[in-house]
Amino acid sequence: MKQKGLNDFGAKGWWIIIFVGLLYLISSATVDLLNVTPQLFEAVKGWDRNALLVFSGIGGWVGVAMTLVVGRWIAAKGVKVPTVLALVLIAVLFAVNGLVPSVAMYGVVVVLLTAFGNVVNLVSTNTYMSNWFPKKKGVALGWSTMGAPLSSTICIPIFTAIFGVTHGLTAPFITFAVITAVLALLTAFAVKSTPEEAGAYPDNDPAEANKPSLGGHHSAWSVPRLLGCKQMWLVSLCFGLLFIALVSTMTQFIPRMQATGFTMEEGTLWLSIASVLGIIGSYLWGLLDQKIGTKRAVMIFALYMAVMQFLLAVFISNKMVTLVLVVLLGILIGGICNLLPSMVIQIFGRYEFAAANSVVTPIVVAIRTSTFIIMPIILTATHGSYQALSIFLGICALIAFALSFGLSNRTLDAPKG
Repeated sequence: MKQKGLNDFGAKGWWIIIFVGLLYLISSATVDLLNVTPQLFEAVKGWDRNALLVFSGIGGWVGVAMTLVVGRWIAAKGVKVPTVLALVLIAVLFAVNGLVPSVAMYGVVVVLLTAFGNVVNLVSTNTYMSNWFPKKKGVALGWSTMGAPLSSTICIPIFTAIFGVTHGLTAPFITFAVITAVLALLTAFAVKSTPEEAGAYPDNDPAEANKPSLGGHHSAWSVPRLLGCKQMWLVSLCFGLLFIALVSTMTQFIPRMQATGFTMEEGTLWLSIASVLGIIGSYLWGLLDQKIGTKRAVMIFALYMAVMQFLLAVFISNKMVTLVLVVLLGILIGGICNLLPSMVIQIFGRYEFAAANSVVTPIVVAIRTSTFIIMPIILTATHGSYQALSIFLGICALIAFALSFGLSNRTLDAPKG
């Protein structure tokens, strides 16, 4: 494929990329806003912010079951209806979250909000992209996944700005409810699940015109068959470990910066800078994927993560080196969301992606959610040592690197019968 054709997606293809970017943005906001909302609930209602944070972890575990159920539904019936329903529920939950009268009600809302956010963020987005861009997946995902780091850059300032004006929680949550409801309407009436439905071609390539329709395909990959597939476990464990490393680093970003000698305000500023760099990183990782192949890109990503974590451990007290590593972290942020679906597409192919993703995603979510159990244990056992945490995360990334050697470079044959 020539370089000049990499971004030739056609008008309909570009619309899908922009749309999926919006899905990434709003679904990431369900988690990103938890960086500020517990403190605001504490300020307004007097609730303990640390107690409120527990519910997002519970939501992650509920999301494991939710992504499996919705993933199988999408594999059997298509992506549009489940996505519209999930977005409508997120909109309702956003609205209710600004009105909750008790900690218990807050907990129910946040658990469901986190779970449905996972469904849209990891199932709906990836299915749309697999349907539309099976060959140009790297670069296409590189563009669309910019929505994920954009979430913390855009959504948190909008939320806090509205709160600053109204001094209440209702208006900012209603604002995000309305935005999500509009996105649900767009999904229902302005988005086609496959290029065939839109009168277009996968990857905007007319050579794909004579291939079987995706809409009529029924996958032979059942859940038991996928659970017995070595490649499914390799990709799930590899990315689960990489998510542990990334989520732990991002969650402890500001406290770690403070431990190095930065103020909280400086740490917040550098977190914003890292998120902006993640937007650039999204495209760079997608381009690398397209140029050298997904497996090699995953190997580089895992090794990059391991080296960064070990350097963070060695230079834990060096402010200048820490800032250099913040830049490296920012580039990493943009890669994991596009390399995961790209690898699943590579291994299982366009026609089997939805079925495979329905099992890969719950396993990855389960491993990622375990971060919020593992991380406090390590920090408690080491008396808050971020050096020890970085060493552990570096080991996780090295294990992922080792697992990546076993990932397939070719698409597996679907099981018979």
